[in-house]
Amino acid sequence: MCSNARHPLVALALVVLVGCAADPAVPDLIYEVTVESTVDDGALATDCVTEGAVYSGTFSYGVFTDAERIELTVDDEVFALGSRSGCSLSYTSAIWLDERPGGEVRWLLRGEADYEGTAGGCSLPDGVDWQGTETIEVVDSEDESIAIGCTYQLTTSGSLVSG
Repeated sequence: MCSNARHPLVALALVVLVGCAADPAVPDLIYEVTVESTVDDGALATDCVTEGAVYSGTFSYGVFTDAERIELTVDDEVFALGSRSGCSLSYTSAIWLDERPGGEVRWLLRGEADYEGTAGGCSLPDGVDWQGTETIEVVDSEDESIAIGCTYQLTTSGSLVSG
């Protein structure tokens, strides 16, 4: 298999001769994270919409670490870059395009989370290895019902799958 080649020239020769693709990188840590709309006193924490739009989804968050820098993947796709300090992460996504019936909407996400790896030592509730918030901000909108600059608050909570 290509990933088992120990010498760079052997690996290159195998890729060229056999057409073997490199194995995808495995994140340092993988979490199963549930992302949900933040609700304050029965109302959504958003100034984007007046009703509806309650959201909940579960994703695989992969964290690649390099000293203080991180790369966050969601379901194996690069999603955001950021930094870590102790038990805390902060990250910002690229700008994403959402095509809607009212027009295209471009948004980005900023997140902060406390996380715990296999070594422990962080102050998180029992059974929780990831806890944080994410804020979606609309940076451009052709949809007249969604204003540029509006935000949508989300909470995140999850558990360590591997790492």
